Amino acid sequence: MAEHLADHRLELIMSELSARGECRTRQLAQQFALSEMTVRRDLAELEARGLLRRVHGGAVLLNRDVEYTQRLELASLQKQQVGHTATRLLKSGQTVYLDAGTTAFEMARAIGQGLPQVTHLHIVSHGISIISELAGRTPYHLQLIGGEVYQNALSTVGPIALAQIANLDIDLFFMGAGGVTGAQGWTNSNHVEAVIKRAVITRSKSVCAICDSAKWGQQSFAPIVPFAALSRWIVDRGLAGEGLAAARTAGISITYAEPS
Repeated sequence: MAEHLADHRLELIMSELSARGECRTRQLAQQFALSEMTVRRDLAELEARGLLRRVHGGAVLLNRDVEYTQRLELASLQKQQVGHTATRLLKSGQTVYLDAGTTAFEMARAIGQGLPQVTHLHIVSHGISIISELAGRTPYHLQLIGGEVYQNALSTVGPIALAQIANLDIDLFFMGAGGVTGAQGWTNSNHVEAVIKRAVITRSKSVCAICDSAKWGQQSFAPIVPFAALSRWIVDRGLAGEGLAAARTAGISITYAEPS
């Protein structure tokens, strides 16, 4: 129980840091009703994990992310194919959650081109660009999760976002990742969105990774979940044999992305 409370404190501190970039020890103590000694101990733990740097009187966020617009410019044909193929899993009546990454954006683009076989759908996302891409282009119900804006990813994060996600019942979560290995599992380029992804996973009946083959063998900054925690992976045919073998061993169903 004590360990769970400590992890919860660390997530609260990281959420606040992600929104502000820096925080003062006294401000964190007052905001979360903690002693300054407890906050300093938590900051030391987060620094040891490589998530922040302590400075006099507080801490600053260490950011290893790449801006969303830069990643979008690098959107590959493989991401487009993965995003388009993912739409084939959509069925009328579902509540689906789209991640905030660039592959999810390609999926949103494909949805916006029309899905004649899907008459009604509830689409949820913490990705601002995802909902913006869909707004006015589809007949479906759209829901943008609120919260603090994480500008590098054009997404919403933090306690408000987590509270809203906790009230969702999701049929299918399309999750992106910055890297994936059999040993380290699915990882993300920043801690604050990894927290969001884990929260969505807990509210989802099924989780499908939308992740191109270039991510295999790469380990990003923040862990999301173990490799075998997901049931399906949509990936292009460039996936190495090692990745395919690992997926089979883990019981992950592979769906190959096809040209749109």
